Amino acid sequence: MVSRKKEEFLQGESKYKGPNRVVILLFVLVAVAGVATFVLLNQSSVTAVQRWEGGNYNIGKSRDYDGRTINMTTVANSVEDGKIKFPLEEVINKELVYTVYKNKDGRELPLVGTETPLLAYISPAGRLVTALAICEPCRSLSFHIEGNKLVCDTCGTRWLLNDLAGISGGCTLYPPEELPYQVEAGTVMIDESVILSWNPRE
Repeated sequence: MVSRKKEEFLQGESKYKGPNRVVILLFVLVAVAGVATFVLLNQSSVTAVQRWEGGNYNIGKSRDYDGRTINMTTVANSVEDGKIKFPLEEVINKELVYTVYKNKDGRELPLVGTETPLLAYISPAGRLVTALAICEPCRSLSFHIEGNKLVCDTCGTRWLLNDLAGISGGCTLYPPEELPYQVEAGTVMIDESVILSWNPRE
């Protein structure tokens, strides 16, 4: 009897081929989950500090800026009936426009004085975005599009074009602040009162 058990034990030992498949599978699953978690944590975006709701006008077509770099193009604006106005067509054709609103009553705003820089572009989802062209922490007034991201020309901080959620850089919480607007008869209109009530975010 003893010799039979010993024989069975030795046969079982000789059949051992390495770690159990279930153990290997669990090890692989844990490793994959760890890598996936690391990637997700490093790709997550930061929710921007916004005080106003941006507009929701959509041109009805998506835009793909992948592989492209687009600098700001300055366009003129006019002010009438308390509205800052510029053509929607300029935004569609020039892709990232910059315009300066000159406050005629002489009221000075923090960081910008009497000349407030604004920007506008069409997001990859086709939505018109208007915003103050200010990166408050580094005080930059200049930006460019790189791929599907908006990039500060001074600090290099990057935000997603669709919602200005921060991706990387030192100023991710302070993207150009979106502004409400209206579009009528091909003209983009922003209320002067919104601009004149602006203060840097804390």
